[in-house]
Amino acid sequence: MSYRLASVEELPRSSDALVTLVHPQSAVDIVKRILNPHAVTDTPIENLDPRQKPSRLIEQLAQGEQILFDASGASPGIFLNRRPESGSTVANLPPRLVQALDAHWEGRASSGIGGAPLQGDSLAPAAEPAYQAPPPQNSPIESGQRTLDLLYRWPDGSSVAGAPFAITGLNDFRSGTLDDQGQAQVTGLLDPVVDVRFGDPAPAGSIALLRQQLQAQLDAMVSRERREAARLDASTADLPLTFNAGVHVVFGLKGLWESAVGFVHTAAAVGNLTPMQQFRHALEAAWDATLNGSDQAWVHDFKQRFDEANKAALVEALGFDPADIRWEDLTEAYEITALLLDDPESRDMLGRFAVEFAQVQDSTEISFSAGGLGFDVVLGILLAAATGGAGAVASAPRYLKKLAPLAAPLRNLAKRLKIARQTRYHYSVATDGRCESVCRPRPEGPELKERSLASRRLIVNSLEDAVTALKAARQRLLAQGGFTPKYTQEELLQLAQEGLDNDRFIVRLVETHHVDGYKKPEGAMAGTLGRPGADGTVRYWSTTLDQIEPSDTCPKLIAEQLGIEYKPDANYKLAIIDREAAIKQADARTIIPTFDNLKAFAREKLDGYTELDGLLDEVMTPEYQAKYETLVKDMGDDEWSSPRVRRRHLKNRGLNSDEINAFETRLRIQRDTGANEHFLGNGLTKHTAFSSDNRVYGALETLTYEKNPKTFDYMTNGGKGGNDAYVELVDLVPIDFGA
Repeated sequence: MSYRLASVEELPRSSDALVTLVHPQSAVDIVKRILNPHAVTDTPIENLDPRQKPSRLIEQLAQGEQILFDASGASPGIFLNRRPESGSTVANLPPRLVQALDAHWEGRASSGIGGAPLQGDSLAPAAEPAYQAPPPQNSPIESGQRTLDLLYRWPDGSSVAGAPFAITGLNDFRSGTLDDQGQAQVTGLLDPVVDVRFGDPAPAGSIALLRQQLQAQLDAMVSRERREAARLDASTADLPLTFNAGVHVVFGLKGLWESAVGFVHTAAAVGNLTPMQQFRHALEAAWDATLNGSDQAWVHDFKQRFDEANKAALVEALGFDPADIRWEDLTEAYEITALLLDDPESRDMLGRFAVEFAQVQDSTEISFSAGGLGFDVVLGILLAAATGGAGAVASAPRYLKKLAPLAAPLRNLAKRLKIARQTRYHYSVATDGRCESVCRPRPEGPELKERSLASRRLIVNSLEDAVTALKAARQRLLAQGGFTPKYTQEELLQLAQEGLDNDRFIVRLVETHHVDGYKKPEGAMAGTLGRPGADGTVRYWSTTLDQIEPSDTCPKLIAEQLGIEYKPDANYKLAIIDREAAIKQADARTIIPTFDNLKAFAREKLDGYTELDGLLDEVMTPEYQAKYETLVKDMGDDEWSSPRVRRRHLKNRGLNSDEINAFETRLRIQRDTGANEHFLGNGLTKHTAFSSDNRVYGALETLTYEKNPKTFDYMTNGGKGGNDAYVELVDLVPIDFGA
């Protein structure tokens, strides 16, 4: 048994000999093994030139310039069913070898290699036939005096500056980089005809290898998640089967594939874009505007659309230090996403992973991963890698940390796909002329979708299911080792604008002694959901069951999320309220207390605001809210209790009569509704577990007005529950996660 090397131009005419041609990828492996000084092998290469540089030989084999024959026929070949016929070759062969085979079957093997190259897996064809210089009219040029001018440009005509190039002939091999104009002049060539490569070398099979490496990592992640899911399932075995099936509105994985590969687009309102929405718009616009231009052109265009202030706001919103994040970190994520989604095999692989990964998550995590490895996830992975995992990422889903190891394989595969797209090959180019090439444009940019809010909604139809959902939330919280926000900061703002149509259940955190009522004996259950006013009505602030789910039944986490003081020595209960029943039983109305909603509520439900209509509009604004917070800071008990003392205090602060009237109107709203100086006016609470210097929203907040309030005894059916109850009281037990 032995191997024999040959030039690709020396294909044998015999079918028996041709069938022994080794596949280039296998040939590379065989030659590497034989040339390894530490390897022991009895199989020689009979015509190996000892002066041949191993690296050069390996490159020639990979590119199909050299071929290897195995006389035994045992090595992997290039023909299907070992039939050396046209159309029977395997895929992904180097274009040089494909051309030689075509010429061989067309009876032109002796005339050299010509014609347009066929495209393999990783080698892109030239945009147009290479320029061929006219035949010289004078006497033949002497060997070693030939010159070839090179020009490489983008589709828009701009130069591909600094790109590598290589010229290969029978006697020539030259390589270098193009100048700032995308040009080079190569002199002293020996061959009259050469092959030219613009761009980095693109060895056959390298993309397939990188895909395999990424697939192996994806498979390992899914296997780990399945083991974790099995462990978690064991801890939730006592939950009702109906709940284990999932109470969130997930897609049932229907539509998840399309979502995973980036085909779903949610249009954003142009009037008031959040930092992330502005970022998406700037990326898409810059990419599309410079699709036929250079990489530098699109990054420059993006910077013009998304300035340093936008960048800082975005990075802070994502939970990272702006000083740790470069412009390139932001643009790289979009480019990687575009390259991966443009490659059908990579897109399908990531789509399958998204579904498999989601299937082994709990129902909340399914909704987080419904975006697959789309842009937002790729961005999070790369930013986490850029900062070594540092950064609060307060609104990032738990699974993002698990995906962080994908940063390197995603980068490597995208880099190789980019090379395959930009590298151009021209064959049989006459020297003493000019060879021009046009780089392929970047792939179409993906439309950037937003994560589905509906996929994370907790939808339950009974108080029993609501209690079950909180039990499952506690087990999930313990398994995860801490609180994971369900919605991003932007999504909370969006939910505040959408209203409560999808929320049947609201919840209120109450101290246990309030359940019995003021000065009532234990067990009386004579209290109400809020303090009764002089007119007998009750108003109370709360949030939805959907919002509080990630905090489960831990009173400390709930208090932090709602932005209220937590008393470690107090005992708490969580009142789960069926809004639909409360409307009928207590004539209740619940709103999301934004500035506008609270104004409308005061005008409709509260007495005495008809004549204050203009003042309502003046004081229910973010600007006046900031002023109001400042004015009440130094008010003492006397100022709070006595209008006369308060008026004198405000005059001493420099307020005139109109300004004092405005203040009194705002104070009245606080007393009538509970909207104090900390009221944000956007329908959200301020999370108290984070620094006061960096506002982090905790949850959607609600304000309920009950015209005919009921006692806890009535609302809970005497504590027995059942069909006659519309409130469920849940005992709350804090979780100690340590420092």
